[in-house]
Amino acid sequence: MRVGAKARFWIPVLFLLGVGAYTGYSLIKAHFIIDVTRIPQYDFSESIPSLRGGIYCKAPGGTAYPLVKSTPCWEFRLDPVAMTQVVVRAKGMKNPRTIRAQAATIADVLNLPRSQLFDMVKNYSARYQLLGITDDRRAYDILSNRSLVGGVIIRNTDVRRHYEGKRLCHVLGGVNRERSGVDGIESRYNKALSGIPGKISGKKDGRRRVISDKIEEKIPPVPGSDIYLTIDHTIQKIAEEELKGGVSEFGSGAGWCVVLDVKSGKVLAMASFPDYSPEYYNKATPEERRNRAIGFNYEPGSVMKVITAAAAVDAGFAHAGTVYSTDRAEKDARGEFKYYKLPNDSHAMGPKLTLKDAIVHSSNIVIGKLGFDFGAERLYSYFEKFGFGRPTGIELPGEEGGIVRNFHKWDKATRSRAPIGQGVSVTAIQLASAYQAIANDGIRNVPSIIDKIVDAKGNDVLDASRVKRERVISVHAAREMRKMMLGVAAAGGTARRAKLDGYSVAGKTGTAQKARKDGRGYEPGLYCATFCGIVPSGVISPMPGGPAAPPEVVILVTLDFDEKRPFHQGGNSAGPVFKRIAERTMRYLGVTPDCPQEGLDDLEF
Repeated sequence: MRVGAKARFWIPVLFLLGVGAYTGYSLIKAHFIIDVTRIPQYDFSESIPSLRGGIYCKAPGGTAYPLVKSTPCWEFRLDPVAMTQVVVRAKGMKNPRTIRAQAATIADVLNLPRSQLFDMVKNYSARYQLLGITDDRRAYDILSNRSLVGGVIIRNTDVRRHYEGKRLCHVLGGVNRERSGVDGIESRYNKALSGIPGKISGKKDGRRRVISDKIEEKIPPVPGSDIYLTIDHTIQKIAEEELKGGVSEFGSGAGWCVVLDVKSGKVLAMASFPDYSPEYYNKATPEERRNRAIGFNYEPGSVMKVITAAAAVDAGFAHAGTVYSTDRAEKDARGEFKYYKLPNDSHAMGPKLTLKDAIVHSSNIVIGKLGFDFGAERLYSYFEKFGFGRPTGIELPGEEGGIVRNFHKWDKATRSRAPIGQGVSVTAIQLASAYQAIANDGIRNVPSIIDKIVDAKGNDVLDASRVKRERVISVHAAREMRKMMLGVAAAGGTARRAKLDGYSVAGKTGTAQKARKDGRGYEPGLYCATFCGIVPSGVISPMPGGPAAPPEVVILVTLDFDEKRPFHQGGNSAGPVFKRIAERTMRYLGVTPDCPQEGLDDLEF
């Protein structure tokens, strides 16, 4: 059969039209019809970071005050190569946005110089350049909009924010780039604060985007626990301000302060100087990071005399009126020297002194004799009871234990030097804790800085049995010691400048010459000046015939002098700093004054 001319024309045309239609359909399907079964897919499994718990302290009224919290935010990075491979076109616009216009948008949203962004998009060798980290929702909405910008990679993260700057830096510590705690509470309770990471697994497409309907497993993260400190926000502020002021005024190289609640042993304030910014932990020097209130051993000097006297009174070996000769060369019945190399006294106070006067005037000779006669073994046992020679167990890393050699290793010189705070080393928290026992009628509470830990479900997960109390000396001995200590911060004592208006103070000074770093002798002219006081004293009644006002706080202040200074004595430098902290703290706590305005000068006990 012959094919006509029209047929010969239309057969090729129809064939070509069919081929063209099929080709067009294939192209349309490839570009507009998404078939996930034919897109390259990749298995993935990723960890979902948990939100780190916060750290809080106490504010007026007992409310919780945030010190450190993690804020959810986004991390933005730029991939210049990806930026050139993506067509960015706003809806309804004919022409795509230029890379320069995209860079300008990124710069404006993140408050970066446009010139900086223009340089970044040209640098194809540096992929995934950090643009910034922010919790600004507007920035996220714009930079995640692929009709406005391309090449921006967004990752969920969080930022650790310190709301009080340097305040409490040594207690809090910091967080490193791996989101792990370093120093302080951040390190000690890193596991509790970190929480439990979540998990997600499934498939991603060729552009590494998660395919929502191909998620195989998703376990949400568990946020970290919140930690509540015993620190009082106002008292901490007072302590830091006055300590820094004292370091500057008296020219010391460093200083530290501890404020303890008498009844519970809880830390109300802990300050150390020099300090640093926790948000820039890696830029701080080791000396700036050091928490000297717990991590620094030093000879206490005469503040240790109170501990020696308390031990003797508790054992019935001596009392406030026991009289001692101030003659260093005192001889026994056989005409031999009774004491070996007694230390000198810096005050001429007459041929005899009572134990009470020896505390008020800080007699090295009298307390040296008392310790020598009391005996090394008994004195050492009381040092142990008061907590010296071992860490207190406070919930902070890096605590030192002090240095108190076993009494078997005491030579004749140590028997009269250890009682006055020479040849032994303590930490500030140990010393404050020992005074807390005297303030608390002989019961020592192991110092603590953690009030509670609350998990993500609101449960208190702190072991309540952690609180430890032990009787160190009798009620009688504790009260007798506080009476003896009254005269120190008075007109005739060694800490006249620590005297408070309206409040009685049971305290003691300490001026300890600093030991050489090589352990051979002492540095000439360099001292650690200390004053530790109990306010109120707990032995003065605000009303005639009424009960004594109970002690509220123990405050310890030490200034560490690395240069010769005129006011290196405990009463002349640490004493005034103590006074300022105590006065402001009493007003803040609303403690009723217990002492007449004229002070204790005319009172006898």
